[in-house]
Amino acid sequence: MSAPGVPRAMSRILEVYKGNKTALKRYLRRFVARAEDVEDIAQEAFLRAFAAESMGEIQSPKAFLFKVAKNVALNERARQSHVTTVPLEDFGETNVLYNSQVTVEDQVEGRERLQLFARAVAELPPQCARVFLMRKVYGLTCKEIALRLEISESTVEKHAALGLLRCSNYMRANGYVPNPRPSKSERGKPTVSPGKY
Repeated sequence: MSAPGVPRAMSRILEVYKGNKTALKRYLRRFVARAEDVEDIAQEAFLRAFAAESMGEIQSPKAFLFKVAKNVALNERARQSHVTTVPLEDFGETNVLYNSQVTVEDQVEGRERLQLFARAVAELPPQCARVFLMRKVYGLTCKEIALRLEISESTVEKHAALGLLRCSNYMRANGYVPNPRPSKSERGKPTVSPGKY
């Protein structure tokens, strides 16, 4: 962890992602049929590469990011080929379309929030960052993480909770407040902004 007042070196994956976003999206268009999926896949690839970087040094971060992006895109293409289609009239309400519309402002805010999240994770102690990313990005159970890192499950839980607390505080301190959970009466209503990170 960096000393107080001394900025920590920026993640190499974050630097590559910021410097090559346009090229990465152009590359992803080779594998993805729907243009609207490109942004989501690029962000997913970044998060996975960023998580991998926290586990150890990556020798060629640009090549690694593009390889991860290709794998995510191919997995998404395979997943979508197995999805059954449901006619729109089966939804009954038109607010399904309303909720699926993403504005340019939402996309920009999402990218900024992702970069802020990456900086928040970079500020975590190394072991805490590993656990947090394995839990929140990869979705591993506490038991799986404990076995991989050879630590106790209670230590995993403590690191995951600390990571969530510190990242949330970092995000709030930099102007992003997560949406509160909707009350029972508000569930199912259209949301105005996707502000969840």
